[in-house]
Amino acid sequence: MAATKILVYSLLFAFSLSCFAQETTNRIELGSSITAGSNSSWQSPSGDFAFGFYPLANGHFLAGIWFDKIPEKTLVWSANRDDPAQMGSTVNLTLNGQLVLTHSNGTEIFIDNSTFTSSALLQDKGNLVLLDSSSKIIWESFDSPTDTILLGQVLPMGTKLYSNANGAIDYSTGKYRLEIQMDGNLVLSAFRFADRGYWNSITAGKKNVSLVFNQSTALMYIVDDTGIVSSMTTEVPTPIENYYHRATITDRGNLQQWVYNKRGGNRWTLVWQRITEPCIVNTICGVFGFCSSPDNKEVNCKCLPGYSPLDPNNPSRGCYPNVMVDFCDANSTASDFAIEVIENADFLNDEFADLSHFRTTDVNECEKAVMDDCLCAAGVWYDSTCTKKRLPLLNARRSYPSTNDRVAFIKVSQMGIQEQHKKDSPSRVVLLASLLSCSVLALIFGITVVYNHPLTQPYIHAQQSAKPKSVEINLKAFSFQELREATNDFKSRIGRGGFSTVYTGVLTLDGKEVEVAVKQLEKVIEQGDKDFLTEVQVIGLTHHKNLVRLIGFCNEHKHRLLVYELMKNGTLSSFLFADENRSWDHRIEIAFGIARGLLYLHEECEPQIIHCDIKPQNVLLDNNCKAKIADFGLAKLLKKDQTRTSTVVRGTMGYMAPEWLKNVPVTAKVDVYSFGVLLLEIIFCRKHVELHRVTEELLQVDEGTQVEDMILVDWVLCCVKAGNLRSIVNHDLEVLGDFKRFETMTMIGLWCICSNPTLRPSMKKVIQMLEGTVEVGVPPEVVAQIS
Repeated sequence: MAATKILVYSLLFAFSLSCFAQETTNRIELGSSITAGSNSSWQSPSGDFAFGFYPLANGHFLAGIWFDKIPEKTLVWSANRDDPAQMGSTVNLTLNGQLVLTHSNGTEIFIDNSTFTSSALLQDKGNLVLLDSSSKIIWESFDSPTDTILLGQVLPMGTKLYSNANGAIDYSTGKYRLEIQMDGNLVLSAFRFADRGYWNSITAGKKNVSLVFNQSTALMYIVDDTGIVSSMTTEVPTPIENYYHRATITDRGNLQQWVYNKRGGNRWTLVWQRITEPCIVNTICGVFGFCSSPDNKEVNCKCLPGYSPLDPNNPSRGCYPNVMVDFCDANSTASDFAIEVIENADFLNDEFADLSHFRTTDVNECEKAVMDDCLCAAGVWYDSTCTKKRLPLLNARRSYPSTNDRVAFIKVSQMGIQEQHKKDSPSRVVLLASLLSCSVLALIFGITVVYNHPLTQPYIHAQQSAKPKSVEINLKAFSFQELREATNDFKSRIGRGGFSTVYTGVLTLDGKEVEVAVKQLEKVIEQGDKDFLTEVQVIGLTHHKNLVRLIGFCNEHKHRLLVYELMKNGTLSSFLFADENRSWDHRIEIAFGIARGLLYLHEECEPQIIHCDIKPQNVLLDNNCKAKIADFGLAKLLKKDQTRTSTVVRGTMGYMAPEWLKNVPVTAKVDVYSFGVLLLEIIFCRKHVELHRVTEELLQVDEGTQVEDMILVDWVLCCVKAGNLRSIVNHDLEVLGDFKRFETMTMIGLWCICSNPTLRPSMKKVIQMLEGTVEVGVPPEVVAQIS
């Protein structure tokens, strides 16, 4: 076996040596550059590959590598998949030896920041390399793949491939990942859903595992220290050199190998794929989606009963409930709910979604158990076992071939089913119209003539522009006049921010007067109605008890307003920093509520939402003083100069993660950082910065050590280091009685504010730590302080 592995690598090495002498003639010298839109590129010696600006359908560009000799110029690597460049952007191999992408607005991204580069080269195998003065490779694109691997490429342990978001339409990072984990397993996972894997190579425990795309055989192997562990590909067309080869993780979560005949071929041909049953791929049809694939080739996505598609044009994006319902509402009765039965269907096994299991040979007993458990949203009966599922519902699928040995139960509200029937069934008016269609053709013709007559056009256009547009979700479109009257001509202002003013008002909804908060946006996107409505849809499709509910909107002329439920108890800031006593248990409950709301935004709603401005002013308290996050999803509604770009930061100083100030991608971990600061504020009842303390005496934290306690985070770190947390809460008997939890929550807050975002926990792990199901160790920031 060891000899086999040596053979695999020696073949790769021999090929690279034979090609290198020819490739040296295509060196890219220091000072070379490429401009987006100029059609210039750096070619490999054979001309098979090119590096330059790959044009996208929206007019933007990716700095990347593609197959260049075929009509279908297929992209295989890019340096800026999540930050497309515009016309006029450049890639430069600077005189200092750095490979730099410079956007048209002047922002620089270092593809490689080495200063030892003497030249560059695009190899015939599609690998862009930087070379030092002795022609030694000091950087290569093969070391940082995107979604594709090529012949001769080796993926060592720790390497990850990420799918595109939407095939050849959207090349940004998608939701699927191929990873060679450090335990030796090769894993396919839906990484945006708590790293839920749906296939692995079962090679855990082996050392130095790699995935090799062999140059001489065009087969993919999993190898370790002993040799070939497993052959992924079984057969490819020959002779190998007559074909182009690539392996890609697709936007459907599959790892596939493709070939393209160099001699007269006109398309890529699939020769191998890892997943042969596409419905086993996690979240392939999104949240509340239902997957079926009779031929195990094409995926058919639709919604579970009681749910409707987020995007009718893209069913795989998932679904939303027709009617939001709380199954545990004390005011509800059994008649409010129903069980929808789907034969020959189930949910993929998922420890995160499974509520409980019990053995029963009676399918009706399983159905009753689903109905009776208010925490249960669905269930599956299979192999004499009933499995109850919690929300959100993921990975529902039809089983093939049909065996009728499993049944899925979906609990829905009766009102939700009625709403769905309204959408799915033709109304009586439509049926009557179809019967009378012949008799009304003349009338339709007459109306059409009048409508299109030049004399009527100005009046018709005026009426259309004044009418508020509706969104195909459960949101009400209000006119500007309605909201003006509801807010008493916008006189009852209750808040103002950098981009909006908030007023209270009263609206009549479903025959009842409802108090609302009307947010008037002042710096909104300029692209027009379509973009505004798209982003309102995203906000409107979020449903969680710890998020402020959006009721409706106004999109009339230049007026952009959002109508929310009114939170009568104001902001967390007002509650937290008031003089009166704040219950310790209530503060814990608030922290949990915020964490659950953020977890929903990050992992459970589709698409994922990063809040970008978590702070006490953006957490509101309802009538029962429950915490609800406000202003989520607003980032994309603001003008570009107000949102996060590569040059402008977003958020509030003190709560802002350090990566905002660096030229690095921003992820959901920025919200985790902000939550960490907020958590410390909640448990210490202190603002993150208290300027009045600058003139006070320094705080004595231990013998010989003093610290100015103006900045909360620094103060807490010093207190933890000195081990005197108990002494600073001696005045609070509630906290002293629950000191272990107080100490744990302090540590969780410090974990969240790690300067390195990769060390911060996800919000799912934060909740597990708060619940005590995951051990809370010593945060790195504390270790650094102590050392």
